[in-house]
Amino acid sequence: MSILLREIGYKLLLTSILVFQIVDAHAGLSEPDSARQKIIFEPLPIVSYDTDTGFGYGVKAFLLNLFTWRESFDLILFNSTKGERWYRFVFSIPDFELRQGTVYPLAFDLVTDYDKYVARSFFGIGSGSRYEDREKYTRRDIELSPTFTSGIHSHLIAQIGYRYKDVYSYNFDPKGAIKDLPASQHLPEITNHSIFFRLRYDTRNSYIDPDSGSVLLGEIEITSGTTKYLRWAFWYQHYFTIFFKQTVFAYRLGLEGLNGNNLPFQVLLPIGGNRSLRGYPQDRYLDKIRGLINLELRFPLLGNLGAIAGLDLGKVWPTAGSINLKNWPLSLVAGLRYFFKTYIVRLDAGFSPETFGLYFNFGHIF
Repeated sequence: MSILLREIGYKLLLTSILVFQIVDAHAGLSEPDSARQKIIFEPLPIVSYDTDTGFGYGVKAFLLNLFTWRESFDLILFNSTKGERWYRFVFSIPDFELRQGTVYPLAFDLVTDYDKYVARSFFGIGSGSRYEDREKYTRRDIELSPTFTSGIHSHLIAQIGYRYKDVYSYNFDPKGAIKDLPASQHLPEITNHSIFFRLRYDTRNSYIDPDSGSVLLGEIEITSGTTKYLRWAFWYQHYFTIFFKQTVFAYRLGLEGLNGNNLPFQVLLPIGGNRSLRGYPQDRYLDKIRGLINLELRFPLLGNLGAIAGLDLGKVWPTAGSINLKNWPLSLVAGLRYFFKTYIVRLDAGFSPETFGLYFNFGHIF
């Protein structure tokens, strides 16, 4: 474990040195000096409750423009009573919001994640999995993802990136269904390397809190290592104001799939939980193809406090030929939003026929 973390640290250091040399010449040199000199620091202590992770505590800190390169640093340190340990660091130059809707030759993002979850859930594979078959196991994910982006046009963005991911799973229930999976679909450790390509048409007026515009995203990821597969995805998002100036209707439609044989359950596409089908537990449904629909009405309450009412629908399938529009699991959602200058604090409650979910996190789910 220590050797693995040191290896990731060396990769981080070398990548950061290279990026500072390449991107410095393009990081907002046309901006006025006053805009480039403004430094923003927003720390936030975390005390939360999430149905999947339990009571949580930690800190989030966002730092913008420390070196006057329009760069940002985003850090999350989080622990929970149900055994989740989530540490996330994101470096961007220029910052996501500052480059939104602009033309730029090159930007760089580095995302690192360490997520250990003592009580991860497994319900089975496919849309027919049952809630009562839930079993728990321990899972640790480490991910490192550097990405280069070019703003070809104010609305057209191209990205190429590399992803390193190591997944280690253990503490399986000796009486559970995981042990009965074929050996190729149940691997204690998976170490993968991948290259991904994204093309995004984006007319949103804000990256953090849009109230108008659309996003059309296509993505291809080619993965090798312990497992080999191709991942493809198509997403559409749209935002517009209704009734009042600050009342926004937003929706997202997505279809994502994996092409590969005998894939381990740890790499299958999930539906359920904090960022997809709220009200259903995390990883409630797993399979090689997933479809997702999210609808939200976002409106202000008082000062920096806002709220949402929404509907989530999602389903999984084993093959493209089995995709259908019948019997999609759905949940009703209500939530609160608190708006800082550089990010949003999110508290959502999801209500499904199976259970109730309460989620604390950052940023709109789309």
